[in-house]
Amino acid sequence: MELLNFELPYDRPSPLEPPPAYADLRKVSPVIRTQTGAGTPAWLIIGPKEAQSVLSDRRFAITREGDPPDVESLLNDGENHARLRRVMAHGFSARMMNSLKPKVDRIAEELVEEMRAAGPPANLMEMVAHPMVLGVITQMLGVPVEDRARFYKWAIAVSVVIIDEEQGLAQGWAELLEFLSALVQSKREQPQDDLLSTLVAVRDSEDGRLNDTELLKTAAGLLTGGQLTTVNAITIGVMKLIEMGGGLAGLTDEHKLELAIEEIFRHQAGISGETFPRYARADVEIAGHRIAEGDMVIVRLEGVNRDPALFSDPDRFDPTRSPNPHMRFGYGPHRCVGAAIARLTVTAAIRALATQLPNLALTVPLDEVPWTGLPLDNGPSELIVTW
Repeated sequence: MELLNFELPYDRPSPLEPPPAYADLRKVSPVIRTQTGAGTPAWLIIGPKEAQSVLSDRRFAITREGDPPDVESLLNDGENHARLRRVMAHGFSARMMNSLKPKVDRIAEELVEEMRAAGPPANLMEMVAHPMVLGVITQMLGVPVEDRARFYKWAIAVSVVIIDEEQGLAQGWAELLEFLSALVQSKREQPQDDLLSTLVAVRDSEDGRLNDTELLKTAAGLLTGGQLTTVNAITIGVMKLIEMGGGLAGLTDEHKLELAIEEIFRHQAGISGETFPRYARADVEIAGHRIAEGDMVIVRLEGVNRDPALFSDPDRFDPTRSPNPHMRFGYGPHRCVGAAIARLTVTAAIRALATQLPNLALTVPLDEVPWTGLPLDNGPSELIVTW
């Protein structure tokens, strides 16, 4: 098949919905020959079976053949990546998540209570979503209370939501990494009940332990990989629940809440939290197409999550949808390591809002909500609500 006469990213008339091209292309094939905005030929995968095949097949790698792998982070392939995942699994265990849950719930309840006390209208992004996510990350890393104001400043700077023109992004990163490096050392000397201390202490008989650089990149990865994506899940979720899902009333029921959260993740705008491109390390045939060694392959989870083969009426936001086999967090060996944390955080935020402000409403129509327009984690720049 020849290259199509348009390139990624495809036109997206609404930031809340996938490009309409996906639905048209799906009628042709789940595997499409296209090109990136830079003009690089690529294969686009929008079919569920084909996406699972690519994301679980070790013949498709995150790094190009010949490129130096980042062996001290999860952005690499093969046995070294598997070793890091096995060691890190000790810190992201069910026990750790259960220990974290009451703290996350309390953060959400206090933030919503403060917003309610301040009175409407309120910017949900500023008063709940962003401080909620940063609060969870500081709890997980064990950032001392007296350092949190500085940490928040750096975190916001490196998230590219707000860049201080005088300080600049590079300086923000340098200061943040210096702070995290000192934090890792403090956890070695005085471990506490937090994720970073757990990862510092883990020594697997087969896989060894994480070195300081691996720990530093894990801490930075929690911030950069999950911050904006989770903030956007909260704000986009609230928007869709209010305007398309019947509102927040009733979501204090845990089963209803669980179903709603999964639909939020299925519908989260695909520009936020998509998988990294893959590169074929051998010739592979998928859906009748020969993908040659070295070819770039781009899996679009938002395309997968709107496939009618998996979901009835796939474009409808249905907070009661069950089952909901979405692939929001990816698939295979590179599946998002922070999926449980994201679920915990978004669930706590929506539960607190549903409990304290069940009549929450937007002050403007959906199409008038301003968006950041960021290339990787686009989401509302503010979300003004009332009650």
